[in-house]
This record gives sequence, C-alpha cells and structure tokens, in this order.
Amino acid sequence: MCGRFRIQDQPSDEKLAELFQQAIEISLKLGAKMVTSGDVRPTDIAPVLAPSARNRALGAFPMQWGFTHPKRGMLVFNTRMETAQEREMFAGSVNDRRCLIPAAAYYEWKKIDPKRKERYAFKAEDGSPLFLAGLYIRTSDQHKLPCFTVLTQDADKTIRELHPRMPVLVPYSRAEEWLSPDTDFLGMIQNLRVPVTAERA
Repeated sequence: MCGRFRIQDQPSDEKLAELFQQAIEISLKLGAKMVTSGDVRPTDIAPVLAPSARNRALGAFPMQWGFTHPKRGMLVFNTRMETAQEREMFAGSVNDRRCLIPAAAYYEWKKIDPKRKERYAFKAEDGSPLFLAGLYIRTSDQHKLPCFTVLTQDADKTIRELHPRMPVLVPYSRAEEWLSPDTDFLGMIQNLRVPVTAERA
C-alpha cells in the first residue's frame, strides 16, 4: 500500500522540469489546484507522466490521486498489479492508460504495537527521483481531470520487515517502454527492480 508520497520542488533533470511546467500550465488553465512540492495524499491533484492522446508523445498532466469505486463507494488509490488485469474498471487502462508518478520519496507506516506506528520514507539508493507505475481512468469530476491509482507489488525482501507491499517502481530510462501499449503488462513489471533505502521520517 502507498498512502502518501513527496514531490521534489525543483526537479534536477531538465526534461522532467519541463514536463512539470507543462502540467502546471494545464492545471492553471483548468483552475485545478495541483500539488507541486511536498507531500501528496489521496484525492490531491499531482503531476503525472503519460502519453499525449494526440500523438502519444511523453507529456505531464494534472491528475487526481484516487477515485470512488462505482459499486463499493470506497476510495481507490492503490491497485495490486497481480490482479489489475482482472478488474473491469481497468479493462481499458492496463494497456492504453498507463502512467508514471514522479516522486522524491514515498511513505509507509510500520506497526509497532496496536497503538503506535512509525513512518518511513523510501528513496532511490542512488538519490534519483522515483517513478511510481500507475493506471489512470477518465471520470466526470468537477475539473474533468483523469484519476490515477498507484500499482503495488510485494515488497523487496530488504524492506519487507517495514511493510509487506510497495509501489511498482519504473526506472526513468524505461519510462517510454512502460507507457507503450505494446509492452506486456505483467512481463515488464515482473522484471523491474529499483533499489530503495528506508529512513525514519
């Protein structure tokens, strides 16, 4: 499960900074309040990387994190990668509406006892930005923004004692491969590994 992540204020990568600016301009035009730095929580609007509908070129767009399940009424903001293909609501997203969520870190809470939890920040070992794999759907919310969910998988054994699940992480060098509908969904995810470190936050 991933219930919070952090956005870096000024991405050091020039291309990523340009993409962030694109998302900011779109959000301003739509009058949508987007988080551009600091912690992002479910229902917040954040910059998300996805192919352009016009020419499938890589772009960045404001999207809302999470959406209301049409039958259960619960907020959906994480989706197990193992079962995503089986869910009717993601039938058109698994191949055609993949996305990447840039983050400086993501957070998980380790249960210490029935009354206490400790928060940990997970970052890339090499200090580079993380890119959380996600799927998005189109809804009819007030801003007419797409909504995204973060894909999760079993945590690496190095961090499993802190939390049993973790986001699917995609190396930036393989971003376009992940976003391509021609790339096998599970085939790619099962062969991804981005080393992360954890620290109390």
